[in-house]
Amino acid sequence: MVDQRFSVSVHVMTALAFHKGELMTSEQLAASIRTNPTVIRRLLSKLVDAGLLESFKGKAGGVRLAKSAKEISLRDIYLAVCDKKLIATPCKEPVKQCVVSCNMGKLLDEVVEGIEANSMDYLAGIRLSDLTSKIK
Repeated sequence: MVDQRFSVSVHVMTALAFHKGELMTSEQLAASIRTNPTVIRRLLSKLVDAGLLESFKGKAGGVRLAKSAKEISLRDIYLAVCDKKLIATPCKEPVKQCVVSCNMGKLLDEVVEGIEANSMDYLAGIRLSDLTSKIK
């Protein structure tokens, strides 16, 4: 199954940035994304914990950005909601009689670390304001 937490979270954060400080509810955000409000609430909780959103309870409550859209990178969002690496490596014991099998873990770890570092650098260079500026 494809993990959509990052893309849904970017959608949420972009909607909040676009609405510039307005409080929005999980129901409003879920309608925009066509998903269940419970899914949105789980993500909102992580984004609040990361300091990217402010949450207000009560009948007139909702969430809004805790920082300006220029201060929030896609890397910030990714790190807030994704707890797995971009690429999973096998965690099986190597076959002791196979030199390739015995070395693959280390070789793949190096490749995955490079991909992770490049991806995080790329995401760090994209600000939430960059996305909202493209909305017509």
